[in-house]
Amino acid sequence: MKQILILWFFTFTSFVKADLTPYLKYSLSGSGSFYPYFTHNPEKPGIFPETVEAILSHAEIRGENLLLPAKRTNAYLEQQQIDFDIISPDWLNDEQKKDPRYIYSEPILSIREYIVTRPSHPPALTLTGKKVGTVRGYYYHDDNQFHRVDFASERELLLALKLKRIDYIIIGDLPAQYWSEQLGVAFIFNQLHSEGMLAFRLLAKHKKLLKPLNQAIAALKQAGEFERIERQYTSTLPLNKNTPVNHALAN
Repeated sequence: MKQILILWFFTFTSFVKADLTPYLKYSLSGSGSFYPYFTHNPEKPGIFPETVEAILSHAEIRGENLLLPAKRTNAYLEQQQIDFDIISPDWLNDEQKKDPRYIYSEPILSIREYIVTRPSHPPALTLTGKKVGTVRGYYYHDDNQFHRVDFASERELLLALKLKRIDYIIIGDLPAQYWSEQLGVAFIFNQLHSEGMLAFRLLAKHKKLLKPLNQAIAALKQAGEFERIERQYTSTLPLNKNTPVNHALAN
């Protein structure tokens, strides 16, 4: 009888502890073709899932990744149906950065996106007034200056460029390298469009969780964990091809 009571006590304690553990829902899938940040491979899910899972585990926060399109991710966050996403504040305009509904964690990983063209196409000194290929649901800090032509994913952006449906696209350097190799699309990095650091964009109501998240980020960064995760996905990319030639921001 005593053993049964002890077992019941520990079982009950475990349930109580689980109930008290913070639980957050989020979405990291982007367009669904955001390789190597998200892969659809359960064994190697991508840079984003592995990084976020490591942070949540270290911060002792339970999490659930919902596979949502980028546009729906933004809507779900606004409606508080998910609790955070991962984003570079440099993708946002000044008004979006100041939105009081959200708070941001310490920086996690660097990320770059470029204006990309075909090798034979003249470079763009400015995007003002031009038609530019973008990914549906993604943020671009200056999209009030050009005409967005939305495509479903990074894969579709490269195909549209190859087929001359569009002359300029904005795309991350790593997805561009990956899909160029997969699809046989030649391109050049024309101009750097944005360069920043990824961070958690968290609903402001979860402010009390910011400290353990930031502590986890600092500890994992110090241990080199983020570099290790990124390296296992980028080491196979054709990074010696199509080297970015100009790191000046386009206007």
